[in-house]
Amino acid sequence: MSDFDKHKDQICKHKGFKRGNYFIGFDIGTNSVGWAVTNEKYELLKFKSHKMWGSRLFTEAQTAVDTRMKRSGRRRLQRRKFRLLLLESLFAKEINAVDETFFMRLHESKYHVEDKTNPVKYTLFIDKEYTDVDYYKEFPTIYHLRNHLMTEGTKDIRLLFLAIHHILKYRGNFLYGKKEFSVDGEINEVVRSTLSELGFGTHIDNESVLGVVVSLLLDRGVGRSDTVKQLEPIIGNGKKLSSIDKKRLKAWGNLIIGLKANLVDLFTEEDVEIAVPEDKEFKDICLSKIIYDDVRDAYTEVWGDKFTVVDQCKVLHDIIVISSIIKPGQSLSEAKIESYQQHKEDLVVLKSVLKDDRKLYDDMFVADVDKGTNYVKYIKQGVTGNTSTTEEDFFKYVKKVVSALPATEDTEIVLQKIEEGVFLPLQRISKNGVVPYQLHKEELVRILDKAKVNFPFLNEVEDGLTVADKIISILEFKIPYYVGPLNPAHSIENGGFAWVVRKEAGQVLPWNFEQKVDVQASAVKFIENLTNKCTYLIDQDVLPKYSLLYEEFSLLNELNNIRVNDKPLPADVKHAFIRDHFMSLQDSKTATKKVVAKYLVDNNYVSQPPIITGMDQHIATKLTSHRDMTRILGEHFDHAMAEDIIRYITIFGESKDMLRQVLKNYYGDRLTREQIKKLGKLTYTGWGKLSKKFLTDIWGMKKNDNDAEAGTIIEHMREGQENLMQLLSSSYSFIDVVQEYVTQVLGSKEKTTFEMLEDLSLSPMVKRSVWQTLRILDELISIRKEVPKKIFVEVARTNKADKKRTQSRKGILVDLYKQIKDGEIERLRDELNAFNESDLDSKKLYLYFTQLGRCMYSGERIDIRDLATGQYDKDHIFPQSKTKDDSFDNLVLVDKTLNMRKKDTYPIDETIQKQRRDFWKMLLDKGLISQKKFERLIRVEPLTDEELNHFINRQLVSTNQSVKAVTTLLRQLYPDTEVVFSKAENVSDFRRDFGFIKVRSINHHHHAKDAYLNIVVGNVYHEKFTKNFFVFAKQNGTHRTYNLTKMFEKKICSTENKDSIIWDPDVSMDTVKTMMRSNDVRVTQRAVPQKGGLSDETVYKKGVAKQGVYLPLKSSDIHLSDVEKYGGRTKMTIAEYVILKIVDIKDKEKIEIFPLPLYVSNQGCLKEDIIALYSKGSKDAKKIRSIEVMYRGLYIGSLVNINGFKYYLGGRTGDKVCVDCAIDLVLDNDISVYIKLLEKVEYQKIENPKTFDIHTITTTYSDNKIYVTAEDNKKLYQVFMDKLSTPLFIKLKGNKLEEFKTIGFDKFCELSLENQVTILMEILNIITNFKTTRNLELINIKSSRSTVGINVSNTESFSVITTSITGLYENEIKIK
Repeated sequence: MSDFDKHKDQICKHKGFKRGNYFIGFDIGTNSVGWAVTNEKYELLKFKSHKMWGSRLFTEAQTAVDTRMKRSGRRRLQRRKFRLLLLESLFAKEINAVDETFFMRLHESKYHVEDKTNPVKYTLFIDKEYTDVDYYKEFPTIYHLRNHLMTEGTKDIRLLFLAIHHILKYRGNFLYGKKEFSVDGEINEVVRSTLSELGFGTHIDNESVLGVVVSLLLDRGVGRSDTVKQLEPIIGNGKKLSSIDKKRLKAWGNLIIGLKANLVDLFTEEDVEIAVPEDKEFKDICLSKIIYDDVRDAYTEVWGDKFTVVDQCKVLHDIIVISSIIKPGQSLSEAKIESYQQHKEDLVVLKSVLKDDRKLYDDMFVADVDKGTNYVKYIKQGVTGNTSTTEEDFFKYVKKVVSALPATEDTEIVLQKIEEGVFLPLQRISKNGVVPYQLHKEELVRILDKAKVNFPFLNEVEDGLTVADKIISILEFKIPYYVGPLNPAHSIENGGFAWVVRKEAGQVLPWNFEQKVDVQASAVKFIENLTNKCTYLIDQDVLPKYSLLYEEFSLLNELNNIRVNDKPLPADVKHAFIRDHFMSLQDSKTATKKVVAKYLVDNNYVSQPPIITGMDQHIATKLTSHRDMTRILGEHFDHAMAEDIIRYITIFGESKDMLRQVLKNYYGDRLTREQIKKLGKLTYTGWGKLSKKFLTDIWGMKKNDNDAEAGTIIEHMREGQENLMQLLSSSYSFIDVVQEYVTQVLGSKEKTTFEMLEDLSLSPMVKRSVWQTLRILDELISIRKEVPKKIFVEVARTNKADKKRTQSRKGILVDLYKQIKDGEIERLRDELNAFNESDLDSKKLYLYFTQLGRCMYSGERIDIRDLATGQYDKDHIFPQSKTKDDSFDNLVLVDKTLNMRKKDTYPIDETIQKQRRDFWKMLLDKGLISQKKFERLIRVEPLTDEELNHFINRQLVSTNQSVKAVTTLLRQLYPDTEVVFSKAENVSDFRRDFGFIKVRSINHHHHAKDAYLNIVVGNVYHEKFTKNFFVFAKQNGTHRTYNLTKMFEKKICSTENKDSIIWDPDVSMDTVKTMMRSNDVRVTQRAVPQKGGLSDETVYKKGVAKQGVYLPLKSSDIHLSDVEKYGGRTKMTIAEYVILKIVDIKDKEKIEIFPLPLYVSNQGCLKEDIIALYSKGSKDAKKIRSIEVMYRGLYIGSLVNINGFKYYLGGRTGDKVCVDCAIDLVLDNDISVYIKLLEKVEYQKIENPKTFDIHTITTTYSDNKIYVTAEDNKKLYQVFMDKLSTPLFIKLKGNKLEEFKTIGFDKFCELSLENQVTILMEILNIITNFKTTRNLELINIKSSRSTVGINVSNTESFSVITTSITGLYENEIKIK
């Protein structure tokens, strides 16, 4: 049992503890938690002579996606096996009568002859007159047999079984439900719906145009690229398409015929800009080169609801592929036989082309080399290295070889077929996956009808069905996804994954499924398990994304952000716009800014086209479901019924048959057959983040307003102008009601801390981090015997070390400049090209280019050389002293004199606004400034107290849901303790302003020090503004009473108690500096048993796999357990290490680290099992007298002391175990600053390889600019040598001190600056072991991850060190 399981029910149960006068701070990351404990003067407390702060390290938790996919794959294979066993049971009696060893031979076909029960050469047929040789001669492929049985039949029941076995094993997909399938019947409807969805509906109203499009798509004689080119004139039908429509149509064409499609073009509409994905791989998709189900979720996460049209296009793509495989009137088998014959003919042609050159011929048809792409690999007959190659790589190879030969009729045939993608077609290809089961069923029915003449048992009736009917039901049977696993013993209540509701016990078979399973009840349970919980009301189910209420909320949330000439939309105008545009069945245009402006003018709400701000390029919400319900159910439809219908469509949308049945069951008396049919065709996907109760039952009102009226959130949004985040701010009472509700839910019944954590809507990564935090908190409070006065929390959104800018600033500017046609742009483009990527890190320079080289306030042209003279300043549009907003949305480059004149005021001078407005609008239209910046520039009203409250609240309150959930949980656990959010940006600013540098590559102390600074900075902000800015403002006024940029330069008293000094710069800063200089930091690492896959999934063949190192393909099979004969899998997962004492028959002792594989550990391994397992794998088992288990529970990450040096254990490699340094490196501050610069160099080299220039990369410390120099590099090299020669680090395994001093240094001095930096970072890693790989080839030194032999007897000393989670408790267990 893991440490986690042992203690999870006792965490944070401190009854009767009083509140103490001390603080605890946390810095919660996804793979670390920093913690610190101080008194009210910011002095770190001590325990056992150690300062109470530390860093807890752990691996980041993973989502269940990969596990779920593997589980689904296992179930699919298990169900396939079950189908085939059912088929055997139906045929067993008849086949055993003619060949009693037939099934045994099939089951043992995987064995070598000598391992078979009946050691015969052949598997299928062993008759005197008919063997496997005769069978394959008569039926070269299984499709030859299937076709023969459809047309001629057979009297050999074994042939019948083999054909049906193949059909049931590879039965095709169920994408089209259980309706009859025909290419012609499906394609017209899908072409129409996808083109209509993309805005081409009016173009294909003419049936003849639609017919021409379909004919083109199914024409085998037209190449794929030509097909796409011909689409435009057909769809245009004499009309000219816009450039955007052309691109969209091309993307659609490429998508459905299997070429690479640009999704940005596919989704772009007129006047609507699409947010381009940050990750380039999601900009395009090629359906012919991916496994769609494997990538669909990732694409949907990036593109959202837009991606549903790709689902439809995938269906269309599959239909086109099917039509290319099967000609009209052909059966599937006939098509496959034709492709087999085609392969034979193509092979003859290729051989004739190459036969005159023996080397080319052998290279193509004989050679078997690793990573080869010849014919041997193409037909998957390779033995050396990879056994196969892709069609694409094979075609490239053939094309290269044949193109170099003299042109002949045969070479032209080969090249032409390769171009068309029809050369040497294979039988088993990925395209087979698009074949629907209906085509297999068609052949099965014909085979069975023919067979009934010779095999009467097929007509025998049992359970109301003939054997033939049962075989067909096996083919058609598919467990609906909403029923799930069929074994109720594995129910969710019992810790499993099943939710099925059974009508009666007994085995579920295809022909008794509805008798045994309550499908409707199972579907209801599926809904309950599927639905996520509300972001705010954590026990409430969320609404479907297309719920009428949720769509109304989403639309109102967008509309309430809109400003028309700086003013919000009045309620009556908003309601009219919703009615006329979003609810109207006539107006389906996307609501762009132009559409909104035109509506307001046309309806006399404004006299001239207004300036629309506060919205993106278009309004995303379209009230799709409301229009659908109106269109199908009528204008005055029943909203409650419609909401239920939308919910069912969201749940059962993938199963149209079930959806129609549910609608018929529940609303058959209220809906017509036609209405049910139309509703059944709708597709709504996804769930919202909010519940119905949150939107309609939580009541609140505006605070400090005597005229305010109470109402629900949706009512306030309908009648007011606030968006959701404004309603949840401290200006309204809603968030207080929500927090009270959550507190009641969490405290409504006695739950363990772990159960309370599980109830929160947090990602697995955050849950693991929070659990580690709670365990640390539990230990700290237990030590102090009192709960803290305050807990300060900062939760990372992502792993901070992994954050990076997705596109360089220079790249953004280059792209924007390409769109501008202006006389001055050439000069600016030339200036831009003269700079490196890193130069644009200068905010002034970047602003210069975004402002087209002009002052934002005067419009005067700026001489770029003057940027370095101080003539131009960065000005904060909203005063930084009030908002602390240093983003580009709040920055402009202006003449210094104008900036001084503006001072710390807002709004911008009216004269400047009038003169520069057109210029600012032009910058907005060109994409050079954001909508937010434009709105701040043109605004005429000063900042209100409410807005100032918002800016202060941003420093005190987090919008991050993870932070909110964590703070809510902590408040529930410790109601007497104040839980305070500490903002990471504030801590970062504090570090920068006062020189507290953070270098991640030296040690892990920075997590603890961030936690400490969370206390310092968090407490100052929290106390300064008394947790409520309105109270502060009433007491102090809002003007010149505070400055966010100079918070720590003056003495600060608590607003609530003027005698309480929160911060005294003369005293407090000295304390902070003293604490931050300390390196007495506890660092611990989470070490738990490994879980997951038992081994690497790759199967290694015999000759490669070795006994004891490779995992057998099947341990329970006596033959397959021999990996040297049948192959196996490597990289066995090690659950834990066990330390054994082995005594041989000569009384000689040895102590070994024995790796216990996960596949054994999962079986509940006892000491006796471990001893038996060791003995089984030992070559000297007969010489062993006794084995003793000395220690269990040693895991990857466990702390050990080897020969006086501490290490963390790593994974096994051969007969050794990897170890990593567990001693923290400490360096002087100046050295740390320089290493931080080297980190920046290494980052820039990876991010901007084309423009990388080490001489332009700098860092600033204490107002000094620091560059990379050869002299400083040599100094750092010597610092590392000094560190490695210390009495402690001299013991470090892998210490290359002597080589570094002799060979290394001379080589190092010869290197370029860039390579010197690389080597310095590698030497640093040799000391810290943060990375498991090392590369010192540049200085001719070999280095690899350190290891220790499994024979511990060879060490001078070996002990296991166990620590508490904080590291404040430690115990050393001596082994040797």
